[in-house]
Amino acid sequence: MGQQHRLLYDGDCGVCTRLIETARGLDTKRLFALLPYQSFTETELAPFKLSHAACHRKLQVITDNGRVYGGAFGVNFFLWQYWPWKIFVALIYALPFLLLGEIAGYALFARYRRHISQWLGLTACALPSKAR
Repeated sequence: MGQQHRLLYDGDCGVCTRLIETARGLDTKRLFALLPYQSFTETELAPFKLSHAACHRKLQVITDNGRVYGGAFGVNFFLWQYWPWKIFVALIYALPFLLLGEIAGYALFARYRRHISQWLGLTACALPSKAR
């Protein structure tokens, strides 16, 4: 097997960490290294035109050939690797209004994930909002 794709998530976010646990269960082929973006330096992210700020705003997937997909597109890249999720992703891309809805929904989720973590009783982001 070649190099794994890397899925970078916010390791300080309770709901993000919970969703990554689900992703680990889905990743039966072990195609992805699921890593908190905080484990990378800015220098390590720079070749991919990424920064800690970009990774904080949304999940990032760096493919095994160096291509980057962020947010909803990163989620879709991950899901595309597995049945029956591949059908779901194909449907989203076949019907543009679904893709627009997914992008908008992801943006809302990402923006309010700290609050969602708190509402669900998960460990909320460890850093205060103003520090971000």
